[in-house]
Amino acid sequence: MAGNRTHKARTRPKARKQGVSPADMYRWKLSSHEPCSATCTTGVMSTYAMCVRYDGIEVDDSYCDALTRPEPVQEFCAGRECQPSSVYSDLCEAAEAVRPEERKTCRNPVCGPQWEMSEWSECTAKCGERSVVTRDIRCSEDEKLCDPNTRPVGAKDCAGPPCDRQWTVSDWGPCSGSCGQGRMIRHVYCKTSDGRVVPESQCQVETKPLAIHPCGDKNCPAHWLAQDWERCNTTCGRGVKKRLVLCMELANGKPQTRSGPECGLAKKPPEESTCFERPCFKWYTSPWSECTKTCGAGVRMRDVKCYQGTDIVRGCDPLVKPVGRQACDLQPCPTEPPDDSCQDQPGTNCALAIKVNLCGHWYYSKACCRSCRPPHS
Repeated sequence: MAGNRTHKARTRPKARKQGVSPADMYRWKLSSHEPCSATCTTGVMSTYAMCVRYDGIEVDDSYCDALTRPEPVQEFCAGRECQPSSVYSDLCEAAEAVRPEERKTCRNPVCGPQWEMSEWSECTAKCGERSVVTRDIRCSEDEKLCDPNTRPVGAKDCAGPPCDRQWTVSDWGPCSGSCGQGRMIRHVYCKTSDGRVVPESQCQVETKPLAIHPCGDKNCPAHWLAQDWERCNTTCGRGVKKRLVLCMELANGKPQTRSGPECGLAKKPPEESTCFERPCFKWYTSPWSECTKTCGAGVRMRDVKCYQGTDIVRGCDPLVKPVGRQACDLQPCPTEPPDDSCQDQPGTNCALAIKVNLCGHWYYSKACCRSCRPPHS
C-alpha cells in the first residue's frame, strides 16, 4: 500500500479536497539540519521551516501562514573530534561530571577525507590555438584516505582568445632630457575589435610596438635603450622578469636600431632579473554538498581553505576567494493537493475519526483519506 501511496503522490494533482481548510491542508515543519557551516571543523548547523501539505510533501512557502512560521534553530557541529585542551579535565572526571557532546552528525556528505582543488591556471594558448590548463589536486588528509576513483581531473583543454586582438598605442609624451638620456614614453594596449582592453598575453608579443623611444636632439649617437620590464613569469614566489634592450640612435629625428657592438656590449643593461611575487598562498575548494531542499530554492555548501604548501594559512587574496555557499534551484514545489484516490492507513481508527469530526485535521485527512473522502454527488 505504501508503494501505491507514493506512486499516487507523484501523479498530476487534482483540485483541493472538499471541506479541508487551508490551515489544515498546509502546515509549517522544521527541517532536519542543514549541512554544517564548516565541513570538517567546528561550525554551526541550522534548521529551517518548510511548508508541507497534509501528506508530508514540501510545497511553496506561500501556502502556509507567515505569522506562524517557526524560528530557525542553530546548533554547533563538528566534523572531527576536538583535542582536549582544558587543564581541568581530570577534575571534571573525578567529580563524575557529564561531559557534553563534542561531535554531532550532520547531513553534509563531504566531511572526512576529501579531494580539494585549486583554481584552474590561466590558458596560455595564443589566438586560434589550443593549450591545456591545470589545477592542483590534494587530499584534505593523508593521500591514501581519499578514494582514487573519485579524484577530480587536474588538466583540461582550453582555447586561445579570438584572433581579433590588436596592439593600440597612445600619443608620445614629452621628451624627458637631452641626447642620450632623454626618453619619450607612450602607452601600449592590447584591445579587442570592440575596444576592450585585455591582458597583453592575448596579443602577439613579437609584434608589440615599442613603448619607449630615444629623444633629445635631431641626431643622437647610438646608445642602449631599455623598455619596461614585462610581468614576472610566476604568480607567486620567485620567478624571472624580462625586458627588451635595444641599441638605438637618432638620425634626422628618426629612431633607428643599430647593432650591439656600436653601443658597447659591456655597457648593455641586463635583459633579465629575478622577481618575487606574493608568497604562494592558494585557495582550495572541496566538492559541493547536496542541496538543502528537495524542491524549490535551496543552498549547497563547500569548504574553502587557504594553503601554503601543506599548511592551512590566512594569506590568500580575499578578492579572488571562491564562494563557499551557493543557491541551488531544483524542480518547482507542488502547489496543489494530491490525488484523492488512496487507501486508509492500517491501524488507524478511521471510523472514530469520522465520528468525532477529525477528517479536517491534516493527519487524519491523510491517514483516513478514503474514509474521509466526501461522497460523490
